[in-house]
Amino acid sequence: MTLISLVGVSKDFGLRTLFEDLNLHLQERDRLGLIGPNGAGKSTLLRLLAGLEPPGEGERRCSGRLKVVMVAQEPDLDPERTVLEQVFEDSGEKMALLRRFTEVSQDLANDPADQALLGELSDLQERMDQANAWSLEQQCREVLERLGISDVHRRVGDLSGGFRKRLALAAALVAEPDVLLLDEPTNHLDALCIEWLQGQLERFPGALVLITHDRYVLDRVARRIVEVDRGVARSYPGNYATYLQTKADEEAIEAASAAKFKGALRRELEWLRRGPQARSTKQKARIQRIEAMQEAPKRQSKGQLSLATAQRRLGKKAITAEHLSVWAEPSAGPADGASGGGRPLLRDFSYDFSPEDRVGIIGANGSGKSTLLDLIAGRRQPQQGRLELGSTVKLAYFDQQAEGLSSGRGLERKLIDYVQEEASRIEVGGVAVSASQLLERFLFPPAQQHSPIGRLSGGERRRLYLCRLLISAPNVLLLDEPTNDLDVHTLTVLEDFLEDFRGCVVVVSHDRYFLDRTVDRLFCFEAGELRRHEGNYSAYLERVAAAPSAGTAAAAPTPSAASTAAVQEPVAPAARRRSFKQNRELEELERSLPEWEARRAQLEQELAGGAGGDYSRLESLTHDLAALLERIEHGEERWLELSELGA
Repeated sequence: MTLISLVGVSKDFGLRTLFEDLNLHLQERDRLGLIGPNGAGKSTLLRLLAGLEPPGEGERRCSGRLKVVMVAQEPDLDPERTVLEQVFEDSGEKMALLRRFTEVSQDLANDPADQALLGELSDLQERMDQANAWSLEQQCREVLERLGISDVHRRVGDLSGGFRKRLALAAALVAEPDVLLLDEPTNHLDALCIEWLQGQLERFPGALVLITHDRYVLDRVARRIVEVDRGVARSYPGNYATYLQTKADEEAIEAASAAKFKGALRRELEWLRRGPQARSTKQKARIQRIEAMQEAPKRQSKGQLSLATAQRRLGKKAITAEHLSVWAEPSAGPADGASGGGRPLLRDFSYDFSPEDRVGIIGANGSGKSTLLDLIAGRRQPQQGRLELGSTVKLAYFDQQAEGLSSGRGLERKLIDYVQEEASRIEVGGVAVSASQLLERFLFPPAQQHSPIGRLSGGERRRLYLCRLLISAPNVLLLDEPTNDLDVHTLTVLEDFLEDFRGCVVVVSHDRYFLDRTVDRLFCFEAGELRRHEGNYSAYLERVAAAPSAGTAAAAPTPSAASTAAVQEPVAPAARRRSFKQNRELEELERSLPEWEARRAQLEQELAGGAGGDYSRLESLTHDLAALLERIEHGEERWLELSELGA
């Protein structure tokens, strides 16, 4: 059964077209993931589905009795309500039944003999049983607690933006709608909250449409991917991994088709240039075919984000921390309003960050992760201890506030002016690049560069902020929740950039996929102390999961207890060593992989050149490239397996 349909919908903002003749149908129990570049219109499409945004053309169709709840990136909540009142407000029928039951009970207390009230009370009890409304308040409290909100009587207006988002998410889950629309629900959630939310979404009985940069959530929850890009929305059945495979196959076919078309057009043009005898009446059909080929509409090419910037040498010393301690301000309690003040955020932390370090910082919200980055960046001073940066350090801090790009007069500045404040020209790979050219590399075309920053989407502003930071050619990067609001493609490019970055990287993130790809050491905040763990986030989770089996407690510990147990008494698996044969295999792979990559580049170059118009040659090259890509993939996986074994 179709719940919501967008039929022939078009939407534009002035010269910018988001969608054109879009058709999208949402079925019962659909699990739909929306992906696409920042600014492509994903949030607008979500608002169209919710009925909060009118289409420019076309129509939205849905049942009038359908209950649709949307959680936006910046939810609109009543600041005068308490947390519990706000959740109750979205509880619909259950809340109405509870309120009416309370009213009738009070009336009966005044007039116990009223038969009409007795009959209504009996009817209300039956309806509440059917709707499971008796436990509504307890259900609300449990959901709020799992999302980190403990003070249910606090005013909504006193909450931070992150906790307002959590509150809106809790209200949406308790409301049990027919259709749930979520725009970046994992922003501001810690890893444990994300794990819990992922389970809730997997069990959600209604239809779900999800925009998220968390690729693990997208892969586990989504059953259909809709890609929004360059005015077109394309649907792909399956989860995120299936989408990636399908997309890779499509792009390979598209590249081969483009090469064939280019070769055919080259041959036809060569024939046309041979002379007047080739233009006889007899060959008019061929001339018309050439004209049609030249005038064939071509889809706008997809811009490729480039994070290639200047590199700056980093000496042997990066960051040295000795016995750092810092406490929260006495007036600044936990963000959810729980009592407290002057609590320790960091106690006696010492570590020597090396120039090649890839360090991830994890922990609950409010534990002190951003405070540690502020200490390193010099924005805050420790109460105890010493922190020193190396003499060659050029530090860039990608913070959550993005230096005034979220509000205020800074939004009136033009993109080009914002970047030129840092530098008007930069040298990349020995070539001088202007600020305008650098913006193009970050997917801001010239027509957009003179627009005010306020017209950008949240993700585009973060990408602009990243552009400005990288102009300074840093060799130490501090990244505070870098995945918030960035699209999946930008994250992939950023991960590749960090892999090749010559310098020290310190990342605060709740994005499990991003941590798995970018760090090889973790520090976990626990009660004001930083505990060190070798490996990425998945390795950390494996140790946490293995910890309960090593203990003697009869009851399974909570996630926080499991985490603590894993830190204090890590389970050390027996080290495995490579055999002589495996050492030989590893050496062979290390010789072969660079050769295969070189061959891959050669095949791609030949395909791009059209192979001289030889169709059989093109087909052969395509098959060779596909086989080579598979060999490289298997070789890299085997190399990783062997590398993890001891020598």
